[in-house]
Amino acid sequence: MIKSMYDIIREHKEQSRLIIKMAFLNTEKQTVRSSLGIFWTYFHDIVYIFVFVIFRMLIAGNGRMMGMNSTVYMLTGMIPWFFINDVLTQGSMAIRSNSGIVQSIRFPVPVLPTIEVAGIFLKRIISFAMLFAVVLAYGYIRYFHMLLFVYYVLCSLALCVAWNLTITAFIAISDDFRQLYDAFLRVLIYTMPILWDFSHVHTLWANILLRVNPMVYIIKGFRDAFVLGPTQDLAYTAYFWGCVLVLAGVGCYVQDKLKRYYADFI
Repeated sequence: MIKSMYDIIREHKEQSRLIIKMAFLNTEKQTVRSSLGIFWTYFHDIVYIFVFVIFRMLIAGNGRMMGMNSTVYMLTGMIPWFFINDVLTQGSMAIRSNSGIVQSIRFPVPVLPTIEVAGIFLKRIISFAMLFAVVLAYGYIRYFHMLLFVYYVLCSLALCVAWNLTITAFIAISDDFRQLYDAFLRVLIYTMPILWDFSHVHTLWANILLRVNPMVYIIKGFRDAFVLGPTQDLAYTAYFWGCVLVLAGVGCYVQDKLKRYYADFI
């Protein structure tokens, strides 16, 4: 596994310019598919957010969650989730959706998942600007921590790249795994503190089980960066980076072992 990690990391380093170039090309390609281009991405997000906020207010009123306005609470979790969700859905198809590249030319296939993550991040930068504007409008901007924000952006990129290296490999070789993975994604959002907070989780085992998901670390982290300030403990931080390292190791290993067989499976 260590040799596989070394080989994949070396390949990423050698192809760093290609990764950046293709990430920009993928973003541009998405903007020319319709007359309004990338606007539709943000329009869908706005509609999605609006529906959640309205129903939240109808059901529970415009109250407070973890000491902040409930709308701010939801958006500081939901907008980072949009990036993660795009990686989990669109990004997971990075190899299968590029079957022409995989089959026709000698291309460093293991960099495709990373290209997809980079392209999605470029597309989602404006979403974070929208979040900044909302926090400013609600008067929470004085709590904003730039260094924490940069740190959690890096955390989300690291987790998404490690995750995508693993998942894209299994989806490329198995349609059954893809179906199982799609079912898993449908319920994932409800297991994270986006629409609820941990004050409603009263049993220790449920609290621990929910926090096992490393994405929870990122969702909570963006709330820290925008409103709450540093609240994460060192043990949870160590757990998160341990998960990233394990995922990266598994991802590099399966990419290294399967890259020569992708063309046959696809």
